[in-house]
Amino acid sequence: MANRNLQAGLAQLKAGDYAEAIAQLEAVLVNELHPGTLFKAKKALVKAYEGDGKVRLAWKLCQELSESTSPEIRDWGDRTLAELDRRYPTLASEILIGQRLTRQQKVIRAFIQWLKRSPQRVSTLETSWNIIEEERQAHSDNSPLGKLTVNWNIFRRISLFLGKTFVIWIKAKWQKFKARK
Repeated sequence: MANRNLQAGLAQLKAGDYAEAIAQLEAVLVNELHPGTLFKAKKALVKAYEGDGKVRLAWKLCQELSESTSPEIRDWGDRTLAELDRRYPTLASEILIGQRLTRQQKVIRAFIQWLKRSPQRVSTLETSWNIIEEERQAHSDNSPLGKLTVNWNIFRRISLFLGKTFVIWIKAKWQKFKARK
């Protein structure tokens, strides 16, 4: 017996009612166990997401399908990802950069908190700013990948610098502790 939600979702997709198609097809993903039916639902869901303007969700679902162990599913995911990349050329880099910005924001927040507690905060901040400026001048490429490369280099160099500064700070604290005895 065919899955009713799948049939209803496919009918809504054909009729152009993407929101209803998404609701029906997502219900299939929750309730269905048969791999073939799940694959049909995911293929239709990619089309419904794109039709409804939810291209990021379509891209992420294609990414998931392209990592499948099944060659048929993986090939379909790869082909559809390539089509989405052709129709929306900046989408992949925006999604990947967006995922990294949250991690980067956490690091920056931790860095600022550490600077506030550091006894050498002025020199540490000046050195960090110099690292940022050097990297920006060395890589003036404004493409998403270029910006990601610059940000990664900045993060890597500041992490190394802060690691060395932290060791120096620990040694100074240890010397003060030993002097009190």
